[in-house]
Amino acid sequence: MEDEMDSEKADIANTLEKLPDSHAALVQGYNWKFHGGNTLNGDEEHVGYMDDHEKEIAIAAPYNYGREFTVLHEIAHRVWEAIVPPEYKKMWFQIVANTQEKQDQNPEELFCMAYANRYAKNKIVIHDHPQWHEFIERLPQ
Repeated sequence: MEDEMDSEKADIANTLEKLPDSHAALVQGYNWKFHGGNTLNGDEEHVGYMDDHEKEIAIAAPYNYGREFTVLHEIAHRVWEAIVPPEYKKMWFQIVANTQEKQDQNPEELFCMAYANRYAKNKIVIHDHPQWHEFIERLPQ
């Protein structure tokens, strides 16, 4: 059990090293909880959450996404809130309007998918748009 926890901590550290320092700092000091099922324990609709008050991030093992992708997606919610300025959000809304195809998600969720796809080792094809990559690359650091 302890080896598994050490492995998870190492995986999180490796993932955070891929991010700009200011982005990784947004989750510094948070506790990570990993759930084994496709969704969070007791929550059939979500694969992750972040509780800023409790400084906790919980991640499930979703069937269609890797854990690293899910971790990055949750971090992206903090990046959206804390780092992406309003003028960038307006640009993002326009980019999404022109590229989202048939993805039925709101712009913030699509931002989180694009962010996760930018930094994940294994990319998700439906979130792989050159305009999305360019936008993520131009984010304030």
